[in-house]
Amino acid sequence: MLLRNCKLINELVENYNNDIADLVVKDGIIQGIYPVGESGYLGTDVHDIKGAYVLPGFIDMHVHLTLSAGDTLLDSNKEPVQLTLDGYRFALDSLKNGFTTIRDVGAGNKVVIGIRDSINKGELIGPNIYASGRIVTPTESGNDFFKNMYLEVDSPDAMAGAVRQVMKDGADFIKLMGTGAMMNPGGVPGQAICFEEEFQAIVRAAEFKDTYVAVHCHGTEAIKTAIRAGCRTIEHASMMDDEAIEMLMTSKSYIVPTLSAVNTLLSDLPESSIHMRAKAEACLNQTIEGVSKAYKKGIKMGYGTDQGITGLYHGDNGLEFELRKKLIKMDTLEIIKQATINSAEIMGIDDKVGSIAVGKMADLVVLEGNPLNDITVLRQGVKQVIKSGTIV
Repeated sequence: MLLRNCKLINELVENYNNDIADLVVKDGIIQGIYPVGESGYLGTDVHDIKGAYVLPGFIDMHVHLTLSAGDTLLDSNKEPVQLTLDGYRFALDSLKNGFTTIRDVGAGNKVVIGIRDSINKGELIGPNIYASGRIVTPTESGNDFFKNMYLEVDSPDAMAGAVRQVMKDGADFIKLMGTGAMMNPGGVPGQAICFEEEFQAIVRAAEFKDTYVAVHCHGTEAIKTAIRAGCRTIEHASMMDDEAIEMLMTSKSYIVPTLSAVNTLLSDLPESSIHMRAKAEACLNQTIEGVSKAYKKGIKMGYGTDQGITGLYHGDNGLEFELRKKLIKMDTLEIIKQATINSAEIMGIDDKVGSIAVGKMADLVVLEGNPLNDITVLRQGVKQVIKSGTIV
């Protein structure tokens, strides 16, 4: 395949300095980046992009494919077959809107693991999926609200055993609940629910399996504990004080804010989800303040949305672009890097995706308009999506 006349953003391209190029793709991999007309391509599969912007495929580091954005109680009581069918459809919704890589951070019944495996085998077309499988958590009020999603364990030894169990299930990484949750009835978002020894045990066990821990953390004390323990990603990071931000600057931990989640839970919700709204209201300002401070300090962060929770429909992952611009006043290019280069580096997959480079997967998004001038183009202007060299 030859993609002609591609408008590029230089900061997202490796070893090529012009802002327009021809891209040669073979077997799903970018084989060459050339000045227009100089590729030497002799095939017939030619697509003229006509100067439209071509970006690396977007990455969403925080989704739930077994949640439909509707009534969570109904989702929790679906049969595994229905969850699988819905989950695959939701994965396609994200793909068609430019998200060629997604990280699922919690699902039961091995549903997402199965979808991932079928895509990896080439049996289904879909985004790159990285799955945590079941979420490891201490015994906690409200966990039954999410049927089969949690693996409840208590004590450091049990945490290590849980890592082995979810890795046996086929997980790519470990998801841990470090604080109470907005969505769990009875959960207190800022309240730590893990002992430091439990954090340490789960990180050590994950490292033994050559993987990492992504930890759900709203409260600042739990965030600090997670950083000390060596958790790779701090999901949500809703309440960070200055000390936590200073710790992030010298650690190997990264934050994955999900402004979409807090914003959406302030909207009209099903009756079974009303308890979520008050919690979201309580931490909105703290979230904006903490993430703003972290951004101004230059802390590298990933791109996450929490797509699938009540009100956040799969495919609308791009809302987070606009919220980071509106609420945090982030630079547009930096936001794009968070959803491409940064997220790939944080996940340890930057040898495959995250930028346009020879040898990387041909996961690309073609946009109608200039995203640097109008950030809504990233959400509303997706013209074409290419996944592993196939136009989807």
